[in-house]
Amino acid sequence: MSRTDQILKYADLSQKGIEVAPYFNPTLRKSAGHDILILDVFDTDRLRRNAARDALIPDARILEIEEVDLVGDASKIGELVQGADVDGQIGFIISSHNFEHLPNPVLFLQGAYAALKPGGVLSMAVPDCRACFDFFRMPTRLADWLAAFHENRQQPSAEALFDGKAMGSVYMAQGNVQPGCNIATDDPAGFLPHQVLNAAYDTYLRDKKEPGEYRDAHCSVFFPESLELLLIDLRKLGLIGFDIVEISETAGLEFYVHLRKPDAATPVPESDAAFYERRQELLRSVTENLGAAPYRNRSADKRKQPKRPSPNTETAKRRRSWVFWKN
Repeated sequence: MSRTDQILKYADLSQKGIEVAPYFNPTLRKSAGHDILILDVFDTDRLRRNAARDALIPDARILEIEEVDLVGDASKIGELVQGADVDGQIGFIISSHNFEHLPNPVLFLQGAYAALKPGGVLSMAVPDCRACFDFFRMPTRLADWLAAFHENRQQPSAEALFDGKAMGSVYMAQGNVQPGCNIATDDPAGFLPHQVLNAAYDTYLRDKKEPGEYRDAHCSVFFPESLELLLIDLRKLGLIGFDIVEISETAGLEFYVHLRKPDAATPVPESDAAFYERRQELLRSVTENLGAAPYRNRSADKRKQPKRPSPNTETAKRRRSWVFWKN
């Protein structure tokens, strides 16, 4: 299955959809007849000017930048969709390597939920932190997301910016810098940490005193089990209402996340026993698969991972029934 097919696996393309920040590489094109809205923090002209200044983007690709329909921070997708008077009418939302940049992911998930019609899906491709420049960073904690949500964070925190610099890395392969590696085949020894600790701390002190303009960063870092843990915890707390349809294994340096807004108007309660059983499985799996662990344990029978939700099992049906009201 191609990467595009993975992202669109559960999307009903006959319905209206939203693609979040595709820049010059949209998954679906309006010219192909797709009823798709483009969301980006910049309008079309700004995106094309930015691309024209980027020597790595061929001029021909600039013409592939779609017209932006919803201009604003993706974390505020709920407000943007409501302003366009299409809330509750969206059949699918797709996002590729955007979710990890959001300063307030809980707000985004709540807004995406409100935007979707019952049965609609949110599908995302996200990087596995163990296979990209976040290799040396610790996975995002639930407390991090809760702080961002309750502080109504509008931009990456000084701590996120510092962590990205101080704990960031590059992957070297045959003398060339790569964006990441293939977790199934490559050697993690190729990751080399940045040597900028003092400079990162100086910047951190300035940012704490005066945050300044928005600067991009990976505000969240995760791998399949750690992200599933975050999602089921948020659902248990009543902060999101999504069902988990599927969270894939990592392919190359990324994995795919598919969440569905349930059809049922009334959530089906899940027992504490079932929730905490699954949570314990995930907590153990997270601790066993940090850092270079998946490289050392490539054999499927050695890797200690719980089965993630699959749409074809009774267990998955039970897990997908974990739906809680949002606050």
